[in-house]
Amino acid sequence: MAADGDGVLSEGRMRGLLDLFERLRERPTLRQRDRLRPLLLLLGPGNRTRAVADAFKKRCEDEWAPVSHFAADTVTTDTASVLREAKRELSKRSSSPRWEPSMRFPLLEMALWLRDLREIRIQGDPVLPANASAAERENHRLVYDLTHSPVCDSEEARRQALRRVIRKRGRDVLRDLEDTRRGRGATFMGFLEQIVPIGVAVVALVSAGAAAAIDLLAAGLAAAFGLAFVATQFLIRTRGKFADVRFAWFRRQPYLNSGSTDFLSFALGVFDPRPLEPGDQAEQLDLLLVAAFLEDLRRNYRRDYRRAAWARVRYPVLIFEHLTPGHPGVAFLETVERVRARMQSEPGRHRIDPLVIVAGVDPTAPSDPDPLVPSGQRLLDRVTRAMRADPLSGEPADVVAAGRLWSHYRRDQRFAEALGSRRDLRVDVTRDPGGDLPPVTPPRGRPWLTHPVLPWVAMVAVTVASVALIVVPTLGYCSPDQIRRTGDGECVGITDGAFHFGESSAGENNDNRLSPVLRRIKKQNDEVKKSGKVHVTVVYLGPVTADPQIKNHQIDLLAGAQGELMGLAIAQQRFNDATQNLRLRILVANAGAKFRYAEQVAEQIRERALEDRSIVAVVGFEQSKVQTQQAIKVLTKSALPMVGTANSYGRTAMLDRGGFSPYYFRLAPPNSRLARHAAFWARNGEVGGRKARTAEVIYSADPDDLYSQDLAHEFRKAFGAGNVRMWPYQDPGEVTQAAEKACRDPKDLFYYGGRSDEFRTFVNALDHACGGRPVVLADDEIAKYVTDNAAEIGRKGTYELYFTPLAAREAWTGRWIGKDQAPQTFYSDYDRVVQESGQNELPGQRPSVTRAAVSYDAATMIAKLADAIYYQQKAEPTPGAVFAALNDPERDVLPRGASGVIRFGPRSTGHQVPDKPVMLATVRPDGRIEVSQVCGRLVPSGQGKARCP
Repeated sequence: MAADGDGVLSEGRMRGLLDLFERLRERPTLRQRDRLRPLLLLLGPGNRTRAVADAFKKRCEDEWAPVSHFAADTVTTDTASVLREAKRELSKRSSSPRWEPSMRFPLLEMALWLRDLREIRIQGDPVLPANASAAERENHRLVYDLTHSPVCDSEEARRQALRRVIRKRGRDVLRDLEDTRRGRGATFMGFLEQIVPIGVAVVALVSAGAAAAIDLLAAGLAAAFGLAFVATQFLIRTRGKFADVRFAWFRRQPYLNSGSTDFLSFALGVFDPRPLEPGDQAEQLDLLLVAAFLEDLRRNYRRDYRRAAWARVRYPVLIFEHLTPGHPGVAFLETVERVRARMQSEPGRHRIDPLVIVAGVDPTAPSDPDPLVPSGQRLLDRVTRAMRADPLSGEPADVVAAGRLWSHYRRDQRFAEALGSRRDLRVDVTRDPGGDLPPVTPPRGRPWLTHPVLPWVAMVAVTVASVALIVVPTLGYCSPDQIRRTGDGECVGITDGAFHFGESSAGENNDNRLSPVLRRIKKQNDEVKKSGKVHVTVVYLGPVTADPQIKNHQIDLLAGAQGELMGLAIAQQRFNDATQNLRLRILVANAGAKFRYAEQVAEQIRERALEDRSIVAVVGFEQSKVQTQQAIKVLTKSALPMVGTANSYGRTAMLDRGGFSPYYFRLAPPNSRLARHAAFWARNGEVGGRKARTAEVIYSADPDDLYSQDLAHEFRKAFGAGNVRMWPYQDPGEVTQAAEKACRDPKDLFYYGGRSDEFRTFVNALDHACGGRPVVLADDEIAKYVTDNAAEIGRKGTYELYFTPLAAREAWTGRWIGKDQAPQTFYSDYDRVVQESGQNELPGQRPSVTRAAVSYDAATMIAKLADAIYYQQKAEPTPGAVFAALNDPERDVLPRGASGVIRFGPRSTGHQVPDKPVMLATVRPDGRIEVSQVCGRLVPSGQGKARCP
């Protein structure tokens, strides 16, 4: 059956017409070249052409191809309104295939905006309707400023005002102002796809080449410059303030242009009506709008570096389902052809736009809607003359022969200019001779090389390969000597001092605050090797790098690790200078900031101890962390003696099967003893000069931090649970909040049981939230902070600070050791070594003398026991022999340690030092430390009396 009851063709009988439509909108390959498409005229009454137009529209929409359909009820009044509707529909998401950016019309949008300003200017201060949009209000305000404001009385002032508005609008001027929700995403993704994949891939290749040819610094500079260039290109293409660059096309087009030198001059020329007839002005504006529309389409289909332009294999289609006399679509067709003819006639401007136009026309309709005008000319003749086609070129094809029109047209076009020998193809949709119709030829598919994922896949592949060339050599190991790089950039492992743990991001040994002491240890280790004498090795396990999250290296709080290394270096030098036969060698094992990698590094120590039999002990373990516990369990399997320097959590060395590790010995008093002394001194007026009845306790609730929670609860128990308010914090960012809440109704005393990393945040919060001069009591953990900031604490005087250090030079005075006792010589050696290292005068760079003292005691104790074993047994000391000597509860293993007398208790108590000194210290206004109480055995005999629990 050829047609339905209304004489409308069925879809089966449209095959020839559909095949012609597919060929018209099918984009040729690069080899075939883009060519202008003729106008497809559907001849017949409105109901017939409407059915064909609907079929064309459905075919486009089914495959998400760009189409704009002007139905009979589409409201359009002039060429500008036709263009607005076409732009709106062609830039809709449904007019672009999935995963493809929508088409954009910045030139047309700018031209329409200038037209709106011109219309407002001509109308002369029209009254805005109450429901005017924000864009309309802004346009009226701009016109008023340009025409009435006294500050815009010159052309330059108007240029500045117009430039400010364009900059303010930014990307809004470059996209559809009527559809901002869609425009923002399309703008971003379109420009992102244009710039980023190619730019990032090139940057990655250049950076990898720079890294291979020069060094990582050159690679970093190349990457920085390259990414900056990519970002600049993105800004140029998306920001309104680059209007002169973005809209340079307006200066070159021939309409309403009086030789403008820049875009702003052209815009002002459009805004100010020139001495032309009103008809001429409207005609020129319409030509400008159509030219901008066609240029936008051409750019959307331009085969350049943009993948999306190559992926568009369907030309955009404008469908006028039925043109009538007076329909603005007729004037639009005429204007399009005038613009095309103008562009093709000018030298060097043979630019092909991709627009396909389909129009339904009734051959019997007159050319003019005015009944008073004679109807000698038909609308069809008017349209064909606008296309410069011959009205007598032949009868229109029927719906079957329509399929052959394309092959005839292509054959003729080979021998014609760009506009072709025939500018229209006519099909009479009322004629159907019957007969079989061939199937519609399948349309050309998108080339696989233009798949939207491909640029990103290529970018990722190139970037990953380039980054691998840079990262792989440095990611695995910072140094060939068992120093590996972690995911957060830290270098962890074991060194003899040759590798300087610190701030280097590429593995090279950059100087930092630990470099001088590491160089000293390395030098002394080399001297041990050169001596050829028997030696024992002590491995130090500690956090030798700062937290990577700390960007300000002036507050890295490495004073603790720096002090412990300094104490080891002093012990090594003093022992090697004093003994004749045995030598002491030091290895430094970095467990990472906050002991994050303690277990993995302990495995390295264990493996190394199996190969190097000179390793007799491991010292350090300064932080009470879950990771520290795991490291102790690993080393227990190796039967290596371990000496904890500042670790005060009572159950740190507890094993899974119950009981303490037999190989772990602690120098620091447990938290229970430290808290008991602190609470006693606070209640009895030794802290702050008055007896404290209530206390605020700030502490870390981090489940990995065994020290802080234990210390806080031990203090609460010793002070009196009913008189204490607890303020835990999970994240360092919560410290300020906890302190501010405590300051709303502050107690007599603030007891800080947190880590030194957050202590600065805590005291800063006190400065801002608490009135008066609050009293702060803390443990030895903040000794690292005090070392770097004692002068500032004393000078500011905003709070009174008391703490319980594990050791202090200020305790070695006549008051505590008696007038007949010789002072501890370690502290004088410490001053000399610090002076030689050049760190004595650097603010915030001095090592912690407290931590230096305890690590000095640990290394000295191991070295002296090993020396006694070597002297007695005439054989190299072993870990087992050193362990046996440490495990003797009948004698002092170190009678005059820098931190006091050392004799370890039984395993059942965790090998504590039962009478290890607990001290109370404060910071004086001049920044000096003063020790006011010393409880425990600082010296074997003759010690001064103190108030002790």
